[in-house]
Amino acid sequence: MINILPIASGKGGVGKSTVSTNLAISLAQNGKRVILADFDFGGANLHTLLGLRNNHAGMGNFIYKQTSDFSELLQETQVENLSFIAGDCLYPGTANIDNPTKKRIIKKLASLDADYLILDLGAGTTYNTLDFYLLTYNSILVSTPELTSVMNAYSFLKAASFRFFMRQFKAKSEERKFIEEFLRNSVSGTEASFQELVEETVAKFPETSKEPAEELKKYRPQVIINMGQYAEDLEMAKKLRSLVYKKLGIQMDFIGFLPKDNKISLSVATRTPLILSEPACGFSQAIQTVANRVLQHSYEYNELEPFDLEKDMDILTSEFNKTLEIQ
Repeated sequence: MINILPIASGKGGVGKSTVSTNLAISLAQNGKRVILADFDFGGANLHTLLGLRNNHAGMGNFIYKQTSDFSELLQETQVENLSFIAGDCLYPGTANIDNPTKKRIIKKLASLDADYLILDLGAGTTYNTLDFYLLTYNSILVSTPELTSVMNAYSFLKAASFRFFMRQFKAKSEERKFIEEFLRNSVSGTEASFQELVEETVAKFPETSKEPAEELKKYRPQVIINMGQYAEDLEMAKKLRSLVYKKLGIQMDFIGFLPKDNKISLSVATRTPLILSEPACGFSQAIQTVANRVLQHSYEYNELEPFDLEKDMDILTSEFNKTLEIQ
C-alpha cells in the first residue's frame, strides 16, 4: 500500500515546496520509490525546483480528460527512485475541480506503484486543498516560527478539523445540516468552538456520531517548522501545539525544525535542490532527520503510535542546535 504524504501550509512563503522537494529526494536516497506530485493546480511551478521543463503532460491533462492513465503523467528526474507529476497552470479554473473529478484523482493516487507519494498542495484552505490534505490522519503542515505564520497554521488546522469531522457524515444528511447551521449561527467576530460542535453533534445524534467522534481521535497532524534561526523559535512551535490542543482538542506532532539557509534562494535560482548541491549543510541534515522520522511510520489510514511530546521537543531542540553548528 502506498504511503500518501500531503504537505500544506496556512500561507505562502513558508518554503513548503522547498521542503516537499528536498524531503522527496531524501526518501528516494534512502532507497524508497517516491513520486512527488504538484497539486497546486492554480500556480504549479514545482518542476522548476527539480530543474525540469514544463513540457510534459501533467494533472491538467488528467483533469480535462486528455488522458485517463496516470502512468503517462510520470516523469523521470535526475534523482534515482524519484518520479514527478507536474501540476497545471495553463487552463483557467483548474484549481476549482468538481467533486467527481476529485474522486477520480484520489482513486488513481491510491493505485500508484510507489512507496511514497508526496502531494505538494497549494497554500490556503480551499475545500479541494483540505480534502487532499485529509487523505491521511497524519498529513504534514509547514510553518515558520513567525507569529503570523503560526496563526495561519492554526487557522488551517482549525479548518481541516471542521472539514474532517463534517466529512464523516453523508452529504445532505441531517448531521451535516446541523454542522452547517452551527457555523452559520456562530456569533460574528467570535471563534466557533470546534469541541463544542463535536459535543453538541454527538448529543443530538448519538447513534450516528459515535463513530465519527472516535475517528476524530485518530486525526493527528504533523508539523514542520521551517526557517528557524534560534533554538528559542521552538517556543512558537510549543504555543502552536498548546493552542491546537486547547481550542481544537487535537494532538499534533513536530517532526522537524529546519534552519534558515541563505543558500536556499541560490538553489531555487539554479534549479538544483539544496540536498543535492549541499548535502552536508544544516538544512540538508535536518531534512534527512525528517525523512528518518517519516520512514518510521505508515501513512495509510491507520492510527499511529503517539510521540512522547516533551521528549520530542527536547530532541528537536538538540537536533536544531547541531544544525546551527554546521551552518
